[in-house]
Amino acid sequence: MDKRYKKPFIAHAPAAAGRVRTYLGSYFDEDSARKAIADYLAKGRPELYNASVKNIYDLWSETHYKEITDKTAECCRSVWKHFAPIASMRMSDVRTAHLQHIVNLNSGAGTVHSIKVLAKALCRFAVENDILIKNYADFIKLPKSEKAEKIVFSTEQIETLWEHSDDRNVQAVLAMIYMGFRICEISALKAENIRFDEGYVISGSKTDAGKDRLIPFPEQIPEIKEFFASWVENAGENGRLFPFTDHSFRINVFYVPLIKLGMIDAHIDKNHNVVFHEKHHLTPHSTRHTFATLSVEAGIRPEYLQRIIGHASFRTTAEIYLHLTPEMLTAEMGKLKKPGESA
Repeated sequence: MDKRYKKPFIAHAPAAAGRVRTYLGSYFDEDSARKAIADYLAKGRPELYNASVKNIYDLWSETHYKEITDKTAECCRSVWKHFAPIASMRMSDVRTAHLQHIVNLNSGAGTVHSIKVLAKALCRFAVENDILIKNYADFIKLPKSEKAEKIVFSTEQIETLWEHSDDRNVQAVLAMIYMGFRICEISALKAENIRFDEGYVISGSKTDAGKDRLIPFPEQIPEIKEFFASWVENAGENGRLFPFTDHSFRINVFYVPLIKLGMIDAHIDKNHNVVFHEKHHLTPHSTRHTFATLSVEAGIRPEYLQRIIGHASFRTTAEIYLHLTPEMLTAEMGKLKKPGESA
């Protein structure tokens, strides 16, 4: 309040400490000044220069999420959770070191890559709106990924899963092993995707070859179809078979039962994240590797396996997913014969 003026009540918008606050106007009385501040805050769009990282994420997602699928938006929201340590920072103060810190707090090639992708998108939005002078996320350094041999489920581990197949979560893991689902595919399944009479599930994601693909039930393993019948019967109001996001499915449906069964040496911390005690361990993607390997061992033709697993090229299936055991290789070599010998 400044009594030297006819309108002695001055209103400023809230701002971070040490910054000049946005001037909103002068008013005859205190109520009018307070109303001006309330109206400003009610717009939900603070001055961009003083906007927090969370403000920028909200503004960016308003448009971006309208241009992508619901499933992709859900993945973005999951990645955004990793930005919690800097969410309240002013975007104009963010530098590469802050973003690098977020990457360093996490592990897993897929996770850190997704964090960098989102960071670049937010910084690009900030540059476009004159909040940052350049995209500081461009300078993020990702850890070198080790192309370690993917772990597949052993015969003994699969037998153990069957011994505990009365558990709904274990059933889901078995369905992934015998039908080759990605975790984002099975977690998103709805009752309408299950075609019992025709004997298959409509699913798929990620690539054109993987979208809306037909995944047959393994008729020689009728229990898998029975699992789906139970899930459909208990589906939620929206038809979802599992009431989980990808992240929750990964933790609750995959890791928790495998930790209990002693297949993974890890524990769940107070924030409900998995803390692994060993570097190499089974992951949700191990189920797809196991499916591909079992399929080849069972004699499923390569071109059919390629379609079922959702790859545009069998080379991808062969180079990444197939885990040929010594026994399988020996059996193949045993097919070689000298001229004149019967096959």
